Amino acid sequence: MKSRDRLLILADDLTGALDSGVQLARKGQNVVILTDRDVPFPEEASADVMVIDTETRHVDPGTAAQIVETLVRIAAQHGYERIYKKTDSGLRGNIGAELEAVLKASGRDHLNFIPAYPATDRKTIDGVQYVNGQPLAESIFAHDPINPITVSRVDELIHQQSRVPAGPAEAQGQAKKGIVVYDAESNEDLKRIADELEKEDDFMLTGGCAGFLEVFPVAKQQTSIPEIRLTQNRLLVLSGSVNEITRSQLTYARQQGGLSVHVPMDLIVKGKWTRNEKQRYLHELIQNAGDNPLILVDTLGEISEDLTLDPGQLAEVIAENMGCLANEIADTLPSYVMMIIGGDTLQGFIRSRHIQELHPIAEIDPGIVAASYEESGTEHYIITKSGAFGSPDQLIRILNWIQKHQK
Repeated sequence: MKSRDRLLILADDLTGALDSGVQLARKGQNVVILTDRDVPFPEEASADVMVIDTETRHVDPGTAAQIVETLVRIAAQHGYERIYKKTDSGLRGNIGAELEAVLKASGRDHLNFIPAYPATDRKTIDGVQYVNGQPLAESIFAHDPINPITVSRVDELIHQQSRVPAGPAEAQGQAKKGIVVYDAESNEDLKRIADELEKEDDFMLTGGCAGFLEVFPVAKQQTSIPEIRLTQNRLLVLSGSVNEITRSQLTYARQQGGLSVHVPMDLIVKGKWTRNEKQRYLHELIQNAGDNPLILVDTLGEISEDLTLDPGQLAEVIAENMGCLANEIADTLPSYVMMIIGGDTLQGFIRSRHIQELHPIAEIDPGIVAASYEESGTEHYIITKSGAFGSPDQLIRILNWIQKHQK
């Protein structure tokens, strides 16, 4: 494969890495997702797309920039000339710092940034990001407990962390400089932008959420994509998200008969949820589950007001505890397909099981991905979702999808 055709995607959390990688897998590309940024690049020459989870959503901007810049330089040594900086559709995280880092490390003069994802009602209009019809700073992301958003203009958000020029594509024309921000309100807009960039041969540096990758051109497209066939017909949802959209999905699923339980958040954040207590919790969960095809485990339990952890520490504590719980559940309840909501919780599970590579194989709905991983020569499946996607009946529809794809 020509090095110019190989694509590197950098995502700041693992659900984002899967959400972006699956768009290219759907086109028949061989996609490899590295779950650890410190793992050496595989020498697998057949990989069309390499996706790396940089785990930089919650670190400080300087650290995030350094990590991204280093990875871009290493990727160039392995023949990856095209870079896609995957960003959160709610523009949480170190957006400005990481986009500037990609630009700096590449040595190029501009990066095309398309942050819209119309399929999930994320639109960019006159440089303002909208979520479900609301300006970003007035949306659900303004109340995010870890990454609250305070501005709605994309260039203003970039300039909170970067001095690199950033502005609308319409104002720059052919003389592009810095970070070029594109408006998009529909999938047709995304396709038009992709066609324009392809005509200009301007796909070397791009960025945005998973939406633009749906229309991203590939050098070759296979027609045969393996179909997922499951041995399980039950769903266990492990949610580390406190997003309102996730809350509504969990509530609806509980009303439809799903077994719903909270983890003891007060004990978790105080470091007092011991291994023995985890085992008791899991035993009670199994006893209460019976033959229920849907189990819902979440982090929506109460936390004492004297919490002293900063957002980054809170994310790490939740990831570690929920990851360990997911690890135990995977071994104890093998008749359930595991679905993990939230990048931190997913990363905790990956660490617990020492999984270094994931392969996205199906997109159930926008933002909801089925992926495979290998353990001791056996293929296993997992479903992932970021916290801020989907309709209230989403979890029920995923259960129906699992049962439809049972062997």
